[in-house]
Parts: sequence; structure tokens; C-alpha cells
Amino acid sequence: MLKLNNYFDIKWLVLAVTFTAIVLVLTHIPQEFMPSQLLKSGLDKLQHVVAYGTITFLFILSVKSPPTLYSAVLILFVLVAIGIVDEFTQPLVNRQASLTDLMADAIGVVAVLLVFIIGKHQFQKN
Repeated sequence: MLKLNNYFDIKWLVLAVTFTAIVLVLTHIPQEFMPSQLLKSGLDKLQHVVAYGTITFLFILSVKSPPTLYSAVLILFVLVAIGIVDEFTQPLVNRQASLTDLMADAIGVVAVLLVFIIGKHQFQKN
């Protein structure tokens, strides 16, 4: 049987899953209930990058071993899949699905993964 605590720091994993759930709840608040300041053009893309970057950061911290190329690709696919599901389910609550939002999600994931991979590579060189 797979034991999560063999692979994950459970505290960080719970925090990562909780933050992901919060982001998903917030992205499913109907548009008419959103504060107008959050709906400004371009600001929502930054929010997507930061939210998915933070999710990625928390998931990386939850993995006990340093990120490898394999784990980075796995995290990338899982979190982009969550972004896809997020976008496809938003019309169910009177929100508009957006390819640019999904791209912003992916940029947040990739940016944080690159920082960790480059950082790991630099650390190993020294």
C-alpha cells in the first residue's frame, strides 16, 4: 500500500491541497459577485500566474525529495489538468472560460518549476 508520508511532507501537502481548493472555490464565484477591482483587464491574468505559481511552490515543498525532471513534468501535467478542469467548469456558475486564463495558470506553474530546477542545478554545481 502506498504511504503518502514516504513521499510527502504531510503538513505541506495539506497546505498545498487546501490552497488549491481555495483557488478553485474563488474561481467559481459568479462574475456578478466579484469585486470590480478584481475584474480589471490584465489584473486577472496576474492573479492566475500568482495563484498557480503558489500552488506549484506548495506542492514542490510537499515532496520530500528535491524536484527532478520527472517530478517537475508530473507536477506540470497535474496542475495544468487542474487548470483545464477549472476553466471548463466555470461556465456552470456563470463565469467565462478562457484560454488566456489557462495560459496564465501554466505560466505560473512553469515559472516556479524553472526556478526550482535551475536552483537545484546551480546548487549541485557548487
